[in-house]
Amino acid sequence: MVRQAVRASPHVVGDARPRRLLALAVVGLLLLASGGFALGFDVGLSLWWIALAFGLAVAAGVAGAGLVPTVGSLWLVGCWWFAFPPFVGYLTGNWAGADRYTYPRMLGCGYETARAELIGGFEIGVRLGLQFAVVLGLVGYAVGMGINRSLLSR
Repeated sequence: MVRQAVRASPHVVGDARPRRLLALAVVGLLLLASGGFALGFDVGLSLWWIALAFGLAVAAGVAGAGLVPTVGSLWLVGCWWFAFPPFVGYLTGNWAGADRYTYPRMLGCGYETARAELIGGFEIGVRLGLQFAVVLGLVGYAVGMGINRSLLSR
C-alpha cells in the first residue's frame, strides 16, 4: 500500500521481474564482452554495440523494466566501453604498445602512464557514458513502451 504511494509511475521504476531480467542481461553482456576482450577479440565501441544497447532499451520498454533502471544499465555499458580496456592494459602492463588498451577518443592524443590512461577512461566513461545512456535510454524505452501499448491494444 505504501509502496504504491511512493511510486509515482510504473514507467519510472518499473516492475521487479523485468528489472532483474534487465540487470542480468546487462551483466551477462558485459561479462561476455569482457571475456571476448581478454581473449583478443575486437569488442570496442562500434555501431553494433550501439544497436545492441538500443535493443536493450527497447526490450526494457516493452517489458516495463522502468526508465531509471534502463538508463542505469545503459550507463554501465557506456562506462565499460571507456574504462575496461585501459583497466586491462593497466593490469597487464601492456598498455603503451597497443591501441586496444586505450579508450575511444576523437583526437590521437594519449597519456604517458597506464594509471593516467585508466583515470582518463573512467572520467570520460562517466561523462560520455551518462550522455549515451540518457539519449539511447529515453528513445529506446519510449519506442519499447509504444510497442507494448500497440500490442496491448490489439
